[in-house]
Amino acid sequence: MRARKLVIAALVLALPAAYAFGKSVAFDRSPPTFELSGRPIGGAQPALPTAAYLTASRIAATADGALVVDADSGSLIKTDKSGKSIAQLPIGRDAGLLTYNPETGMAYVADRGGDRIAVIKVAGKLEVAQSFKTPAEPYGVALTPDKKTLLVTTIADRTMVALDVATGAEKWRSALGREPRGLAVSPDGTRALVSYLLTGTVDQIDLLETHRAEHIAISNAAAPRRCRGCGSAGDAFARASFAVTFMGTDQAIVPFQRETPIQITGGSENTGGYGGGFESPVNHQLAFIGLGKGGNTSQVTAQIAQHQPRAVAWDGIHDALYIAGMGNDTILQIKNASQVGVAEGVTASLTIGAKCGPDGLAVTAEGNVLVWCAFTRSVEKVDFVDAKGALATTAKVHAGPALVATTMNEKQHQGYVLFHSAEPAVSSRGAMACSTCHPDNRTDGLSWRIEKHELQTPILSGRMVGTHPFKWDGGDVDLKTSLTGTMKRLGGFGLDKPQTDALASYIEAMPAVRTPTRDTTQVARGKKLFDAEGCRTCHDGPHYQDNDQHKFTGTLAKSDTPSLRGLAASAPYYHDGSAATLEALLRDRGAVHGMANTAKLSDAQVADLSAFLETL
Repeated sequence: MRARKLVIAALVLALPAAYAFGKSVAFDRSPPTFELSGRPIGGAQPALPTAAYLTASRIAATADGALVVDADSGSLIKTDKSGKSIAQLPIGRDAGLLTYNPETGMAYVADRGGDRIAVIKVAGKLEVAQSFKTPAEPYGVALTPDKKTLLVTTIADRTMVALDVATGAEKWRSALGREPRGLAVSPDGTRALVSYLLTGTVDQIDLLETHRAEHIAISNAAAPRRCRGCGSAGDAFARASFAVTFMGTDQAIVPFQRETPIQITGGSENTGGYGGGFESPVNHQLAFIGLGKGGNTSQVTAQIAQHQPRAVAWDGIHDALYIAGMGNDTILQIKNASQVGVAEGVTASLTIGAKCGPDGLAVTAEGNVLVWCAFTRSVEKVDFVDAKGALATTAKVHAGPALVATTMNEKQHQGYVLFHSAEPAVSSRGAMACSTCHPDNRTDGLSWRIEKHELQTPILSGRMVGTHPFKWDGGDVDLKTSLTGTMKRLGGFGLDKPQTDALASYIEAMPAVRTPTRDTTQVARGKKLFDAEGCRTCHDGPHYQDNDQHKFTGTLAKSDTPSLRGLAASAPYYHDGSAATLEALLRDRGAVHGMANTAKLSDAQVADLSAFLETL
């Protein structure tokens, strides 16, 4: 048991690992630990408590311990109150989130690779009671208030499905945007919210009638005017929202990061590095969203110091909100969270020996917090409530044992921790991490202004082995060379050789992204078009690339041939991100021309070719 309070002053910036290039950059501003951009939207009284099963999470508190699903091993783990494992059950590697019904003792776990929800009987040893089939790549899972319907969000097929809890039969489905992650249901059962890695929005889905999604843009009001020509009318972009939760029926919380790909200082554009300038182009924030009647919404944002806020939980009894930063191992407490008197509370450090990597939060019946540590695969308990049941003035952290072995080798695991951590070796004062621009090992969907070039952030998953050279101009012969140069440009003092090897090993081991479900006949027609149009001239072999550079119109003298693996998840396209969709690329509507003469294709042919490309 250790008591700590830590006020962190750092920010995470993107590390567009193998492709980006620019000069070294240092940041001289530190974020506040909690600062609202406007008037709080809460009321004079706290909102009514919200049941935990209404929110998808990686960990759930039980009466005698916890349930947690480990993405690394793919195991569902049951612990006692001391954090020790008392039962385990394999679900599937890279498993998604879970929800738990304490009344029936049933847990519902998303098997991301197996396209199913595993229904688990928790009493005694863990047992699979049923398996519910889902569209491709289920991730978020939550129950409705009556516990009769299970809502599931899927990443590859971009769909929400409503399943009957008793039978697993599908009741309805609704289309979602790109890269859905967080899922929460309102206590009155009228709506669900879905957060995203890429869209800059939260979807509000009507659960009673239409089952359609209404897009709520995450407010940009607090962003300073630093960016011009960022690709939209806004200055900055909300990205990497892994979680969402309700505080009562009419207020929700969405942690996210705000990215400014181009910065303007003193009236001039800074182009020396990622976003340019001496302010970090990435801030970590919370959106407080008020959900009124008739579709009316209100919103206020708050800046926080938690790097990569991956997990959030609300204690409705004490009206205390908790946000965990995966990049800097801290938890921020916000007091009076649902009220107009919202204020910063205690900040706790989770690093006890090894880095934790918090990826899930759950509130116990007493109001304390259970933390899933993804790096150590352990549960830590943080006492935010004192012996009298009131919020404490300091937080006490209780470390737990490792519960399951990692599936990575030692080198890959070291790289995994490095990839997600703020390290002085990577960046000036440890202000940056790789995973900010590559959430879930993918992309932030933005084009960054670097040395007067717009360069889009590529996905990494499944694309790094055998696809050299790297960077968009093909300037680095191999991955380790690219990583070493990138650390210098980010102002870090540099990784040593073993660390560079470890980071490269982790990146190279990233699995390929799941492809969406497409009509096989249409895909076959698209494959024939791909061959007939000469696409294999450059995009051939197992990675659909030729390890070479080519001259096209655009801002680069030559452009490296990118792999087409995971193309459905890698928009926008071309080195400058000028083609927002595959259709725009095939219609020759990007800024790069001369690749192929696809503008002559019919609508049906474009659809066929797109279907094939999305399955790569």
